[in-house]
Amino acid sequence: MRTFVSTLRQSFRVAGLSLLLGFSSVAVVASPVNLGYLSYDISGTTATFDIANITGANSVGLGDPTFPVVTPVTLSGLSLLVHLSDGTSETFSQSDFTLSLDGLSYDGPSVAVGGGALPISALLTGNLSPTTLDIGSTISVDSAFLPVTLTDVTGGPLQDGEAALIQANTTTTSTVPEPSTLALMVAGALATLRARRRLGASAALAAAAAVAPGVAGATTVGMTTATLPSTGVAGVTSVKLTANGLPSVAPGDIHIAIAPTCAVGGSVVGETDTVATKVTALPFSATTKTISFTIPGTVAQGTYLVSISGTDSGGTAFASKGCSAMTVTTTNTTLNACLPTSSLAVALGTHVTAYVPRGYWSGSTTGVQVVPIEGGGAPSLIATPHVVNSCASNPASGETICTANNTDVYRITGTALSSTLTSGATGSASFSGGNCANCGVAINALTNTAYINMGVAGSPSGTGLQSLNLTTGTFGPVFKLQHQVSENISIDAGRSLLLSPGEDGNYGLVKLDSAGGLVGEYANTSIGGGTDYDSAAEDCTTGVALAASEFTSNVPMADLNQATFTPGSGGSIGTWSSPHAVVPLAGSFSAGTSGISVAPGSAHLGVVTGEFGGQAFAVLQLPTTPATGGTVPSITDYVYVPSLPNTPDGISFSAGFDPHTITAYTSPNDGKPYALIADWATGTPTYVAVIDLQALMAAPRVAGTHTLNTGAFNLLTSGAVRYVKTS
Repeated sequence: MRTFVSTLRQSFRVAGLSLLLGFSSVAVVASPVNLGYLSYDISGTTATFDIANITGANSVGLGDPTFPVVTPVTLSGLSLLVHLSDGTSETFSQSDFTLSLDGLSYDGPSVAVGGGALPISALLTGNLSPTTLDIGSTISVDSAFLPVTLTDVTGGPLQDGEAALIQANTTTTSTVPEPSTLALMVAGALATLRARRRLGASAALAAAAAVAPGVAGATTVGMTTATLPSTGVAGVTSVKLTANGLPSVAPGDIHIAIAPTCAVGGSVVGETDTVATKVTALPFSATTKTISFTIPGTVAQGTYLVSISGTDSGGTAFASKGCSAMTVTTTNTTLNACLPTSSLAVALGTHVTAYVPRGYWSGSTTGVQVVPIEGGGAPSLIATPHVVNSCASNPASGETICTANNTDVYRITGTALSSTLTSGATGSASFSGGNCANCGVAINALTNTAYINMGVAGSPSGTGLQSLNLTTGTFGPVFKLQHQVSENISIDAGRSLLLSPGEDGNYGLVKLDSAGGLVGEYANTSIGGGTDYDSAAEDCTTGVALAASEFTSNVPMADLNQATFTPGSGGSIGTWSSPHAVVPLAGSFSAGTSGISVAPGSAHLGVVTGEFGGQAFAVLQLPTTPATGGTVPSITDYVYVPSLPNTPDGISFSAGFDPHTITAYTSPNDGKPYALIADWATGTPTYVAVIDLQALMAAPRVAGTHTLNTGAFNLLTSGAVRYVKTS
């Protein structure tokens, strides 16, 4: 076959040369030739400036005449200048770009989109080689590609999927036949392209993408040989496929197969399936689009080949004729972990951002403070029409949901309030710390569902829950609870449970269906430790569930890994039981243990604090492995910190109000678990304390106690605590 193709290619070249010698010709003025595009790609709270190099195997595999260069072109000497909305700029060099799996494109540098300064434009410059290119004829180009300017069409901040062409400037004119002979020359060029396609790329992944079999009878869609970017984190990163010839189809109808081998033509072993989230037309091509999807959280580390298939709006099947390569660098276990809940939300990415409500159940100040915790940037304020009491962020999408004291539900992206919804709350829930219609929110990242705890008239407890599908923006039915809802609910996505320990001494669990729906309430009033449970937390890696017990120093615990459930009958709710314990902590807390959270990940560290003033908190070391055989859960160690230091303005730190201004997270940058506690000494949050939980567990104690030895360990100079201003 290779000899036949080579002979065929040579015959067309000879025929083309004969035509050039035998017929008159015309000169064509030199013009830019397209090499690829610069793309602005948002994933969560960060965005990357990626380079799609559509030359060589990418040009052949895509099959779009907009990108005619079949010579593999190397881009180098890259420099990217990004202008931000606050008047500042950032400059990135070649070292900030990572060569893609296709050996031609680049995964670009990232910038924050969760803070106040947003990218508004970018300028890319650089070099290329070789300077002699095959586009069906031979052309010569400058060694530097033309400067690339990327801006938003409306003049505002850059939007996900916006792109600008990368072009080479031709240095010589090319010669083409008169129209009478053009058809013959085109035939020769097409034969050359077909031969190159059969030969494939030199890289194994590119070859696999170029020669994968198609689906009989289906419309074929050309694709480049790698996703954009070509690497990502499972459950978090959104990547794009560059596809040519995609018919008219809704994103949800594009089936995406991620597999160790190319799945075009049928399912393969190890395949993970998902659907597209967005389709974007490239403005410089009539036929090429990008197809966005989020890497599923269940995909393990490794390199995969991605293909698409489906049925278009007219009922005709379509399928990619090849696959795009993608590497999953990390599987994000936090999506299967219990995302912490409280009034504070944390959006994770290269830049870690806290969303701090300026109100509480009995408060009167509106708005949400957006506070950069890691990665730099200035804090900003999101104005809201009503008082916000709680926020929660989805680590997969980066979206933040906040609830107001009335029925408002605010959807926030970055620093913008994108929409306001109205919940189904019909009453006012009453707690020891205040009253509320909407009382708080938690998010199930695996199903992209938010849950609101609320007041419900006519409910046996006067309270209930409501789900909000964040993909469709629609609410589920209000779920009436027999027992009072928790001040702070929590979600165990892996076990499909919602945790709701309430002030009536019941540690309630609500089962969720596979789509995130609320399907059944289960009660447990036998754990003990007090009758005023305030908030929920769980280490989902082991199944150890915790509660804060107001007006005591207790931490009630239960092992959901060993839980048994008994369905209700005759209209009664179900019950659940498991090994359980109550751990009394030494030291006192303002209003007792009130706010509690566990940092997702492998450190198994939690934090508990008081409320309505006070400065004390404790760091909890939880078991590191799941228990079996009836083993009772325990706190294996803890350190009690009697007082946080004064904030930088010299004022004593003061814990916030209900619903608990505390949360915990695991840093995506250094891997450490941290707690965040907002300071309300001035009546609104002015500082956020960032607490290194591992540093405190390793700090010296007062001899024979669990109390931190503050005489031998300075919280500020050691770096165990730092303060970030909220405004």
